[in-house]
Amino acid sequence: METQALKILGIDPGLNHTGYGVIAYLPGKITLVDSGVLNVPKGELYERLAYIYKGLAEIIEKNQPAVSAIEKTFLNTNAQSSMLLSHARGAAICAAAVQGLECREFSTREIKKSVTGYGAAEKQQIQEMVARLLRCEDKKFSEDEADAIAAAICYANTKIILGMLPAQKKLGVSGTAVARKGSSSSRVRGQWTKLVGGLK
Repeated sequence: METQALKILGIDPGLNHTGYGVIAYLPGKITLVDSGVLNVPKGELYERLAYIYKGLAEIIEKNQPAVSAIEKTFLNTNAQSSMLLSHARGAAICAAAVQGLECREFSTREIKKSVTGYGAAEKQQIQEMVARLLRCEDKKFSEDEADAIAAAICYANTKIILGMLPAQKKLGVSGTAVARKGSSSSRVRGQWTKLVGGLK
């Protein structure tokens, strides 16, 4: 019986631009299913949040992902901007939750380290590594799009590290066991290296 890929929706929330990316994951292989950016029209806050919610709901309906991943809110010096970003995240998380998807949250550093191996990577490095992992070197991903895909890849890497979790059991996908010896950080690096090596 052929193993069914685990579809993961990654979301990079924003009140002006919300990136999304759907990948199909099998051990040693990640394939791009769909990606893009929801360019939110200007308007009242509730109208913009509704646009994000409806847009993501349509993407979920179209691609039928099993799980989703989103970047955690980071606090910057502009409290107003942080609050507006939190609103956008709330709309995105609700869209996933109402569709019955688990929504895992990852910090910016976790996502960057998972995709590039470096927690303080620049935007361009994320874009380039995402294209490489997906074997889409000829495709130019926007920053929002690449960040969303990176969140999905981070989720996939977490599955490799943690082994088979409920969503994979439901789809019949076998997780990769983590070696019991060595430090936690070395195990993570080893799994990341193994994934990238398998995609070359």
